[in-house]
Amino acid sequence: MSTAKAKFKLAPFTILVDSREQWPYRFDSLPAGCGFSAVRVVRTFLPTGDYSVAGHEDRFAVERKSLEDLYATLGQGRSRFEAEVERLNQMEFAAVLVEADLREVWRPAHGRPDWKSRLVPRSVEGTIVAWSIRYPRVHWWTVGDRRAGEVRVFGACEKFWKYVASTTTSTREALE
Repeated sequence: MSTAKAKFKLAPFTILVDSREQWPYRFDSLPAGCGFSAVRVVRTFLPTGDYSVAGHEDRFAVERKSLEDLYATLGQGRSRFEAEVERLNQMEFAAVLVEADLREVWRPAHGRPDWKSRLVPRSVEGTIVAWSIRYPRVHWWTVGDRRAGEVRVFGACEKFWKYVASTTTSTREALE
């Protein structure tokens, strides 16, 4: 019985990571079953979002937020963040990904003595609901933790590439 080595397969798209992203995903351990061994990752300036697919920066973006960052941007950084959400809403697909589960978003200080935000969770919930209606193209994802966030961003990039970016204009027109 011979054991065949798994073939190396590079994803056909490149993930762009904003150069201002302080703790970027590395995508060095791709999800099982995705069909790829690796993906090209390039750090560059992105005018909107933290992650995109090369060549489609004006069509697709994901903005990543830790729980602490979400509270900070909805508090002190609210105007700047809403302007970003407005830009995200102009894209074919955009998401704000929060590295926490929904219970943590609603009760962030629970069991966390280091929690510093004075923003009320009800205000965060109200903003997410209001902005989901005001900016309907922007999806809000809570993913539980950093690894789940990395997997979700890779999956979104892969699906965008598969269903939108790699489809030619003529094929897209024929489908409509």
